Amino acid sequence: MTSVRTRFAPSPTGDLHLGNLRVAVFNHLFARHHGGAFVVRVEDTDWVRNREGSLEGILHDLRWAGLEWDEGPDRPGPFGPYRQSERGELHRAAALRLLAEGYAYRCFCVEEEGEDLPGDGSPFDPAAGPGCPGGCRGLPPEEGARRAEAGAPAALRFRVPDGVVRFEDEIRGEISFHGNDVGDFVILRSDGRSTYNFAVVVDDVAMEITHVIRGAGHLSNTPKHALLFDALGSPRPRFAHLPMVLGADRRKLSKREGAAGVGKLQAQGYHPDAVVNYLSLLGWSPGDDREILSRKELIQEMTLERVGASDTVFDPDKLRWVSEQHIQRMTVTELAEAVTPHLPPEAPAMTREELERAVEAVRTRIAVFSDIGPALRFLHPDPQALAAAGEEVRREGAEGVRILQGVMDTLSALEEWEPGSINAAIRSCGKTLGARGPALFHPLRLALTAEASGPELAGILAAVGKGEALRRFRLALDR
Repeated sequence: MTSVRTRFAPSPTGDLHLGNLRVAVFNHLFARHHGGAFVVRVEDTDWVRNREGSLEGILHDLRWAGLEWDEGPDRPGPFGPYRQSERGELHRAAALRLLAEGYAYRCFCVEEEGEDLPGDGSPFDPAAGPGCPGGCRGLPPEEGARRAEAGAPAALRFRVPDGVVRFEDEIRGEISFHGNDVGDFVILRSDGRSTYNFAVVVDDVAMEITHVIRGAGHLSNTPKHALLFDALGSPRPRFAHLPMVLGADRRKLSKREGAAGVGKLQAQGYHPDAVVNYLSLLGWSPGDDREILSRKELIQEMTLERVGASDTVFDPDKLRWVSEQHIQRMTVTELAEAVTPHLPPEAPAMTREELERAVEAVRTRIAVFSDIGPALRFLHPDPQALAAAGEEVRREGAEGVRILQGVMDTLSALEEWEPGSINAAIRSCGKTLGARGPALFHPLRLALTAEASGPELAGILAAVGKGEALRRFRLALDR
């Protein structure tokens, strides 16, 4: 088989959202699985909707997700240019070739404003004549050429053959549309600009794309594309239409539920590998019960045979859980580096060593990197909260005070201040005092963190330091 070549073709009309990123994820992983090329091609011919800075943002988001491309607008390759707006001559030449070979015809059905009708193809009305509203399909080519030379604005419309259009989908099997439901569609507008459905096929042919992996929303375009590949004398690529992603209400994903820009996930501190991992699971399975897969594992396992056709549901809680699992796999040094940009302004100044100790103590409370702010409250509680917690320890009775005093005396004599030694010392003291479980740890945790629950106590003690820990215990004991 020819070397696999996939493409992701964003339009620079806004931010990259999760639905589009998911398409890029599948194309990237599939190409890497086969040792092929992943191409980024920019479909920027919608002058009205194009937004300045959008492309730069999209490329930034792809890099953040680790979806590096082999060819693209900033990475020239043998099939450039990689901006659709710079490929107009190639599109026009292909359209004129189809006209000359009888696959297309001139259509003069244009309004005074110059808009082609219908703009990109629709089922024709038999009462108005086959193919287009004005019956241009039946116009002799010579007459069409004469009118065009006389200055009449004309679009080029593809002549859809009568009968059934069939194509094979790698996920859904054989799919068919009747030609009447496809209708003769415009491939070149009267102003010489190519339509989307034509340009995308011409560019796929020129760039030797072998697999077109995209969302199910493109299914209605695929019969047009299949016919165009045939007319251009090029083998059809393998089509694969990913299942639709729905919200919890089984409706189209809304911005509130996940269709918002990928930049929002970056700002919240989601692990990029986790986002790629989760998006890959929306419609695909590795073939077993694994849900947490590394980038290497995803590339190794990604095949279209394991993609289902049924709609799938986006679950933001599951995405957060997947991010948490990936974060727990990080080394403390990696995690400290990752949370640094998310430290709140009010966080105390810490050396890298202090930050790593803090991260190690609270890492079980970090599902996204921005959780570091709330997690630090276990290490640096508000002084008033500490004072109130001390009062609560004393109100709970003499037993709590006795335990707190005993543990404080034991820890005062401890020379090796690290989690293992601290935990062993506390448990040994508890055995001597006849206390264990909540009876032992509750007064200690209240006095140390002003919280009734939280991360492992020994880790917090190690992170805050011996002097500060003993100071807080004394504060709670001070009547």
